Amino acid sequence: MKRIGVLTLLLWIGISAGRAQTDSLRLTSVIARDAKTAFAGAVHIITAPGRWQGGDWARTGVAAGIAAGSVWLDADVRTLIQRNADAADGLSDVAAAYGNGWFAVGLTTGLYGTGVIVHDSWLRETALLAGTAVVVSSLIARVIKPVVGRARPYVGTGNGAFHMFTLQDDYSSFPSGHTVAAFSLSSVLAARIDHPLATIGLYSLACLTALSRVYTDQHWFSDVVVGGIFASAVGRSLVLWHEGIDAGPSSLRIAPGDDRICLIYTF
Repeated sequence: MKRIGVLTLLLWIGISAGRAQTDSLRLTSVIARDAKTAFAGAVHIITAPGRWQGGDWARTGVAAGIAAGSVWLDADVRTLIQRNADAADGLSDVAAAYGNGWFAVGLTTGLYGTGVIVHDSWLRETALLAGTAVVVSSLIARVIKPVVGRARPYVGTGNGAFHMFTLQDDYSSFPSGHTVAAFSLSSVLAARIDHPLATIGLYSLACLTALSRVYTDQHWFSDVVVGGIFASAVGRSLVLWHEGIDAGPSSLRIAPGDDRICLIYTF
């Protein structure tokens, strides 16, 4: 009987170890596949202008027109908001935290880990897309900032002062990094949840983040307008790409395979 008990225990240990190894292999496979998806999504966003057609350029022109128009409102919006300085510090702090890049990365990483643990593919994919959007759009904004070198409002030189190719923080106003992170996160979550109340709430929170940056005199109104438009386009484009919707009748797209990254041409 003792021998049978020992054999049973050893068999149970062997089966448990085998299951644990299988689960570990599955987890490794899922994470590896998701990493390829994130990479393919990043490449899709970065190379998107090369695939634009007439309608895409028209929408870009409209966005550029809105951005240019917002420049004329910089001084007036700043004056209006600064009149109410110290009236909403608490709300401003909360809104600014939502646009903090590290918060966004931490949130999406937590959601991704939860999705993996509870085997929720929708949650895992949503977190992956949101994280990719935040990282890619924030990195692009980081590259643009020192190249443009726009003076922050508190510098006192006006919204037309530029010191190009500088690493000075005083001249890194354009675009607003907090706004980019907030709208990247909100646009992906809103598109994935796809519910009017969620969309209103998420975009309202992103807008509060943008206004908080003007409120604290860190950015001009046009900085946050451009950041919001850009990040929303990145987030929406990434979700549409993942769902296979934005491929037109003739298009070139990058997609992850089981063990490779695929370049797909549809016609």
